[in-house]
Amino acid sequence: MHELISISVELTVGLFALLLLTKMMGRASMSESTPFDFISMIVVGDFVSDAIYDPNTHVFKVIYAILFWGIVIYSIDLITLKFNKTRRFFESQPSLIIKKGRIDRQVMKKNRVDMNHLQMLLRDRSIFSLREIEYAVLEPNGKVSVIRKSDNEPTVRSDFSLKAKNVCLPVTLISDGVIIEKNLDTLGKTKSWLMHELKNYAVSEANQVMFAEWRDDDGLFIQKMSN
Repeated sequence: MHELISISVELTVGLFALLLLTKMMGRASMSESTPFDFISMIVVGDFVSDAIYDPNTHVFKVIYAILFWGIVIYSIDLITLKFNKTRRFFESQPSLIIKKGRIDRQVMKKNRVDMNHLQMLLRDRSIFSLREIEYAVLEPNGKVSVIRKSDNEPTVRSDFSLKAKNVCLPVTLISDGVIIEKNLDTLGKTKSWLMHELKNYAVSEANQVMFAEWRDDDGLFIQKMSN
C-alpha cells in the first residue's frame, strides 16, 4: 500500500511539474516540435520514469531535475531571441527543397529526405503532383510549406481567363532587427541599398524593424518593432 501511495504522489507531482515546464516553453514549442524540443521531451520523460520505477530516486530529486532542465530551456530560448546567429544551431533552418519547379537533390541529401518521403509530405498538403509546385520549403519541424504555380492555386486563374503571372518567392531581409546578409547577397543587393529603402518607411536603423521581406512583384514589406 505504501508503495502505491508513493507512486501516486510521484505521478501527481511529476504531472504538475511537467505542466509548469510546458508553460515555460511557450505555445510555439507546443504546436510545432523542433529537434531541440524533441530532445527536451525525451530527457524530461526520463526524469519522470525514474521517479516511478527507481526506488532510490526521491521525488524531490525529480522535481529539482525538471525545474533545472526548465531553466536551461528557458535560458536557451532567451539566447535565441536575443542573438539571431544562435538560432541556426538550436532551431535549425528552413531549406528550399524545390525552386522554380525543380527539386534540389543536394538539399534532399543534406536533410536525409528521399523522394517517397517528399511525396508523402506534399500529399499531406493535398498536392499529388510535383508539376503543381513552384517553390517548396522544408521546415525545421519536418513539414513542407508550398507555393503553387499560379495556374494551380486553389482559385485557378485560368478559370477566369486571367493571364498567368510570375510566381515570386519572398526573401527575408531583416529578422528581429538583424539584417540577413546572405539573403541580400542572393538578391544581389547591398546594405546601403536596404538602408536607403528603409528610409522610405521613416526607419533609420535596422534594429527598428521586426521583420522585412522583399518580393520582386511587390517590392519591400516591413513591420516595425512595437513600442
